[in-house]
Amino acid sequence: VVWGIITRHGGTIQVESTLGVGSSFTIRFPISQEVPAEEKPAPPPRPAPGTRVLVIDDEPDVRAVVRDLLTEEGYAVIEAVDGAEGLARCDAEPVDLVLADVSMPGMSGWEVAAVCRERFPEVPVGFITGWGDQLDPEKLERHGVRFVLAKPFVVSDVLRQVAQALQKAERV
Repeated sequence: VVWGIITRHGGTIQVESTLGVGSSFTIRFPISQEVPAEEKPAPPPRPAPGTRVLVIDDEPDVRAVVRDLLTEEGYAVIEAVDGAEGLARCDAEPVDLVLADVSMPGMSGWEVAAVCRERFPEVPVGFITGWGDQLDPEKLERHGVRFVLAKPFVVSDVLRQVAQALQKAERV
């Protein structure tokens, strides 16, 4: 099987074996003369002027990183240190998207999402969390959470997820 795979790719395999000592396998493949074109994902669309994103996170450093990243892309960012403050900000001024940490003292991101779904159903909610791969997809859907940004997150993922959630919200 190994020999077949190697030869199909233009390679060779050598085996040196000494009884009672062991075997050594040397596999060689030719170097490709072509460099595959690197596909870069299309950049996310720029936000409409005045698009407001509420970032709720009890960690100041996380809030600052997300704020700076989104501000640089043209979003207007509103910050809140906990769920109660975030919901008060939603009551006081309209927002287009809410990004909330899952684990916060007082009110969790789950609770924020549930309240947003009830009081602001047109506003998409996303989570920022270190537990992204451990969240139940059915629970996310029940709470109306559109996307999850797992820490540490990649800048392009943040921008893509935010833009997609806002586009879907516009179509609804």
